[in-house]
Amino acid sequence: MADFKIEGLEEFQEKLKTIEKKAPDRILDKLDEEGKKLRVAARDNTPKVTGKLRKGYKLTQVEKIQGGYQKGLYNNYPTFHLVEKGHRKVSKSGKELGWTEGLFMLEKTVKEQEEPIMKELQDWLDELFQELK
Repeated sequence: MADFKIEGLEEFQEKLKTIEKKAPDRILDKLDEEGKKLRVAARDNTPKVTGKLRKGYKLTQVEKIQGGYQKGLYNNYPTFHLVEKGHRKVSKSGKELGWTEGLFMLEKTVKEQEEPIMKELQDWLDELFQELK
């Protein structure tokens, strides 16, 4: 997972606390919505050979953590880690033939989507805060 840095973190946390008191279900719904967008983007960045690798992306439940919330994205396909990070090529006799570079699909997706998602969340938070004030 990637770390997001937000300018004005104290103000952001105050708004989040206000919304959490008045409409906690809306936070969960919004994070679910943004998680689904991230999953779609990850699927789009994953090469399609059989389609099973693309279908392996799963979202975790929203968790409350210190200072906010988190929602995870992972891929449970058995060979995902080999395609993502790369792996050794080995012959049947055990001789090493080289290295297959990783595609870093999930890592690239998070980097591409980090800024748009944070902007979307910030705008949503500001709008909802004004509505609930």
